[in-house]
Amino acid sequence: MIRRFFEKILFAFYAALLLLAFSVAGVYFGLSGELPQLPQRLENINLSLPTEIYSSDGELLKIFGERLPVPLEKISPFFLKAVVAVEDAHFHEHQGVDHKALVRALISNFKAKRIAQGGSTITQQLAKNLFFSFERKWVRKFKEILIALQMEASFSKDQILEAYCNQIYFGNGAYGVEEASHIYFGKSAENLSSLQAALLAGLPNSPNNANPFTNYERAMTRAGFVLDRMVKERMIGVAQKEEALSSSLELASPVEANNPHQYFVNFILEDLEKTYGKEFVYFGGLKIFTTLDSRLQIEAQKAARSHLEALDKRMGKPAKSERSQPERLQVSLVSIENKTGAIRVLLGGRNFSLSQFNRAVSNNRMPGSSFKPFVYFTAMEKLGYSPASMVRDEPITIEIKGTQPWEPKNFKEDYAGDLILKKALMKSINVISAKLIQQVGPKEVIKTARKFGVTSPLGAHMSLALGTSGVSPLEMASAYSVIARLGMYVQPYAIQKIENFNGRVIYERFYRAETRFPAKSIYPLLDMMQGVVDGGTGRIVRRMGFKHPAGGKTGTTNNFKDAWFTGFTRDYSTSVWVGYDSNESMVDPRGKGLTGSGAAAPIWAFFMEKALENKSRVKFTVPDGVRTVRVNATTGYLLEEGSNQPGMQVAVKDETVLTLPPLPQAPPLDFSSPEELSILQQLKKINDVSNF
Repeated sequence: MIRRFFEKILFAFYAALLLLAFSVAGVYFGLSGELPQLPQRLENINLSLPTEIYSSDGELLKIFGERLPVPLEKISPFFLKAVVAVEDAHFHEHQGVDHKALVRALISNFKAKRIAQGGSTITQQLAKNLFFSFERKWVRKFKEILIALQMEASFSKDQILEAYCNQIYFGNGAYGVEEASHIYFGKSAENLSSLQAALLAGLPNSPNNANPFTNYERAMTRAGFVLDRMVKERMIGVAQKEEALSSSLELASPVEANNPHQYFVNFILEDLEKTYGKEFVYFGGLKIFTTLDSRLQIEAQKAARSHLEALDKRMGKPAKSERSQPERLQVSLVSIENKTGAIRVLLGGRNFSLSQFNRAVSNNRMPGSSFKPFVYFTAMEKLGYSPASMVRDEPITIEIKGTQPWEPKNFKEDYAGDLILKKALMKSINVISAKLIQQVGPKEVIKTARKFGVTSPLGAHMSLALGTSGVSPLEMASAYSVIARLGMYVQPYAIQKIENFNGRVIYERFYRAETRFPAKSIYPLLDMMQGVVDGGTGRIVRRMGFKHPAGGKTGTTNNFKDAWFTGFTRDYSTSVWVGYDSNESMVDPRGKGLTGSGAAAPIWAFFMEKALENKSRVKFTVPDGVRTVRVNATTGYLLEEGSNQPGMQVAVKDETVLTLPPLPQAPPLDFSSPEELSILQQLKKINDVSNF
């Protein structure tokens, strides 16, 4: 009985083994037609075509996939041991697949119902990186295993290890151990110390997170882990490990990039990797044509650095070594071409080699008063206000259900009394913005901001009127370009065209515009923002000699933590942010803080002067249905031609009914017609609601 039982078990085992063999054979023959042909010499695989990224003006911004292959004997033996210990301890024993690791991975993946764990050997990793997509799919895993088995049958272990060391990515744009050795330590791979070799061996697993230039402690922790693995696998002794850890790393200084384009390059790579996968992007021999204007990008960096150095001195932080001043002021600048929506400049900081954090696309900073145009426009559209509507700047208390009352304060805590809406925006009066949002409600303002293209989370609270929800400079430049474009929204974009290795176009961007607002509705706001530049909080732009027709808005947050200026001309919409990464207040030793006018607007003016060099000064087109009139700046009353009273030009829609002077001062009106009597009644009604 027992014998029969064991015979059945043995039969079942052999049947399962036979079924597995047939299954593997079936998979092999089914996929064999899709498998790539192995070259006669494995090192030839490392000659895959590099990907090239170009600016809109034809400059080569970056090449990916270039390698400096070296023979195995030119690589530090300690590195070879280290990379085997941490990536594939049984490399010299298996035939391409580590069955124990694969079973563990299969169990983990079965539980997760997806490819969550690889269990890949060095040979499998080489097969994946050289031939297949980075997508985690079951079919790709089978192909990877089959190619790994072919490699092991066709090449020696040394040939496979050499190809792997010359192919893997180490971060900082380094492919292959030779290039990584030069970038991180300024030496050849054969001269690496034991600690340097351990650190490099730990990078491929997480090249960005363990980058010693930006995450030194994490990189050293990873190096210690590699050394522990080497001890466990009996490749070195404990004494060698301790000697390595006690030695000096001698990390090279990060190379200062000759161009400031890396923030933009990293920005587009994130999207490309999500769409096409890393392997295709980096090794597909692509030609990527971007929207970046390399000349303007350089001018943006010059303008930012020049002004920030002056501000650093004012703040009591003179320029020494940038490495010794981690809390020096930071900057971001984004410029969008209004006609197309193309991103021509994207500067994410003052020095990429010292900080890769891209402030141009991060939405962690509050825009302050530069958010007010969306509040004003909402009130104009929903409540019928015009730039000539009279408002009152005065102390107010706004009751908020469930919390303390809000008492918004003006920047200088003084009050202007009665004035028109255009003048209120020019002076950036907080109380007026607070009154407007109280009337329309925060949710309506959020709806308006969304139509302008703002996508960041916005809090539906009253203080949104003062820009208390974080946005990115890219969003602000894009939103203001809708104003410059007279209500047309065009999604900003950074890639114009992509060609594959044989020149076939696989992606191309075509112009797409959408009308979000009527031109005659948006133009009065545009005119108000021109007033900000010509005689309001942004007038420093004019004092610096910038003469092109322009509109914009300053922004300064509480305690001087953020300084903004976002402005536009017919050609470009540009947003500039200045602040400390630590969110420290920008207050100088005398107690005076930096504002959008003093910190960000000068950078905008420096840059825009260069961007529009040799270009004609083109005025904004006044759309049909809009007229320009002269009104009293404190009452909103229409002024007669030739009047010597102080006045201000405002743009209003034709159907806007403006307030008139009191009857004794007005020319006599003939109320014989019902139409004129109706107009007088409308005027009275508007006067009744135009005072808050």
